[in-house]
Amino acid sequence: MIAALVALAAGVALAAAFPPSGVWPLVLMLAVPFALVARAERPADAFTVAGAFALGYFGLYVLWLPLSFSSPGLLGPFYWLLHPIMLIVLATMWGLTAWFARLLAGRGAATLWLLVPLWVLVEWARSQGYFAFPWGTLGYVWLDTPVAQAASLVGVTGLSILTAALAAAVAAPFVVEVTSRSRGRPALGRFVPLVLVVGVLAAGWWWGGRTVPANLGPLEATALLVQGNVDPFGRAVSASQELDVHLTITELGVSAMAAPPNLVLWPEGALTGFDLEAAGSEALRARIQAAAPGSTFVVGGRGREGARSFNSAFVLEAGEVLARYDKHVLVPFGERWPLIETFSGVYRGVFAALNLPMLVSTTPGPGPVPLPSALGPLATGICYESVFPAISASMVAAGARVLVVITNDAWFARGDGARQHLDMGRLRAIETRRFVLRAANDGITGVVDPYGRVAAEYPRFTAGHLAVRFGLRDELTPFVRHGHLTPWLLLAATVLVGGVALVRRAL
Repeated sequence: MIAALVALAAGVALAAAFPPSGVWPLVLMLAVPFALVARAERPADAFTVAGAFALGYFGLYVLWLPLSFSSPGLLGPFYWLLHPIMLIVLATMWGLTAWFARLLAGRGAATLWLLVPLWVLVEWARSQGYFAFPWGTLGYVWLDTPVAQAASLVGVTGLSILTAALAAAVAAPFVVEVTSRSRGRPALGRFVPLVLVVGVLAAGWWWGGRTVPANLGPLEATALLVQGNVDPFGRAVSASQELDVHLTITELGVSAMAAPPNLVLWPEGALTGFDLEAAGSEALRARIQAAAPGSTFVVGGRGREGARSFNSAFVLEAGEVLARYDKHVLVPFGERWPLIETFSGVYRGVFAALNLPMLVSTTPGPGPVPLPSALGPLATGICYESVFPAISASMVAAGARVLVVITNDAWFARGDGARQHLDMGRLRAIETRRFVLRAANDGITGVVDPYGRVAAEYPRFTAGHLAVRFGLRDELTPFVRHGHLTPWLLLAATVLVGGVALVRRAL
């Protein structure tokens, strides 16, 4: 019980290490569950300790979730049922990870080093599939330090490996004595892993500091980022007013610039009430284009194919739809409901009992593909997609020269969710060495440079525009070229370390 309470407190402390709090030295708190798991008498004890740690960590880090999604316009009281289930699932994942490591490697230091690849492999798995939820990935803890620049080499998953290795190295001196095999080893030898990991961390800190330029030089392109600050719950009845809001802001922004911008971004869902591809929509498209003659528009709306509805981004040039991108990774229980086609009656009954409107499940798009434009290919991510490294990396590998994010973060309300969302996107800039242009309904609208620095942002909960300059980049980072190999390397490392641990136990 005491060990579980200690682990719970360590999890809460670790959550404070991440941006926006950013007390990064608290990352050392990860060593606490690592040490407790390795010292656990039984695999079941390891499960309890790691599960308690996860409850403390996620309980604080995603505290904004129930505060945001339990609002009457969203899931209402129903979310208070979902949130504990989500926390229990996350705690169970980390608990099973620790249980398996302790079962396979036995009690002692071997468990620590098996935890490093296994913990991160499970973390990566948490960002895959239908219920993907990458919030709380360990590597983001370094975002506001020079170490974050290493993401251009190894991605956020590589930074997670470094974080887990640091935790294991810090815990090692407190674990090695519990095995009789280790008791005769020189005391100084227990600190060798810590010296090595700290050396790698110091080298990354030094390299990262030297990598970031003080000045990016001339920037050849301009963009107008529009923040409508529209009530997301009123869109179905105020489509024309929402259109007027975005047109007016665009016209005001363009009039304040020396020349129309190369690119105009409207947020996710800005044109939800209109069909830009329908017959007879020529006047609508012409009206939008007239707000910024000669500019390329990227606007959020709904794509429609028969009965299917997509969360889409449209590229408009010369009053025509040049291309459409359909959001590929949808928010579970927000945009897509599991097996809703099969269990529509069950969902309808639950929603009726909670006095909620029946939500329409959005169809996922075919996959991440850059959008063509006069500026060249655009890596366009819609909302949730900006937290997935593989999406932006694949688009950059396909030729995208800038990352464009349109989002509606009004669902986050006033909690930390919107800032965490932006911060995760900042690492996409570093991984790909691309500018990130971001238009959000009520914020955070802004531009991030290729080194993860927020060059400019517009205040939240205010309608307005932000005129920015940005550059178009062609380089491909090592992460963009080879980042897809990371999960396989993690799997290989897990098998290797686990195999060595089994052999050692058999001897």
